[in-house]
Amino acid sequence: MHLNSTKKKSILNKKTYLIVFILVFSILFIFWFSKGQEKKSKLKELKYEEIIKKINANKKQDLSSVEKFIVENKNIYGTLSSLFLAKKYILDNNLDKAFIQLNNSLKYTKEENLKNILKLRIAKIKIQQNKNQDAMKILEDIKDSTWTSIKENMKGDIFMKNKDIKKAILAWEKSKYFEQSNASKEIINMKINQIKK
Repeated sequence: MHLNSTKKKSILNKKTYLIVFILVFSILFIFWFSKGQEKKSKLKELKYEEIIKKINANKKQDLSSVEKFIVENKNIYGTLSSLFLAKKYILDNNLDKAFIQLNNSLKYTKEENLKNILKLRIAKIKIQQNKNQDAMKILEDIKDSTWTSIKENMKGDIFMKNKDIKKAILAWEKSKYFEQSNASKEIINMKINQIKK
């Protein structure tokens, strides 16, 4: 009976040591893994900052390394870099390249607000290219009501370009209704007053 009890204690001690060993190992592994992830994140952050500096440089340069970074980073850093690069292309009047950048980022971006920003930028490019129908379809694809003011403001601009004054005013009035900023409301009022003259 006493031997059986000693055996049980021995087995219990072995199980306890095994459980403690597994717990310690797990904690060390998680710590090591999180440090590795943190290090990777820091490296991406540093690389991202270099990429933004390169995009913002005012000299003509080869931006293929920036494009490569965007392709290799299908994450927030890639999307934000893509937005910056597209802006650079737009300023250089290279609308096709800007469209490609934004459209590619749209394919892998998961965050809904970022997707809507990409869609708005793409719609603006389409408006600049006088592809108003395409721009209108893109704007209709934005379902989140928090973007209604911006969306309707852009629709008003499209209707105005198409010389459809009534629809332009209706869109701008709707935009003004949903707009929170007084300064933006004033700008919309100026657009409406400009056509009514």
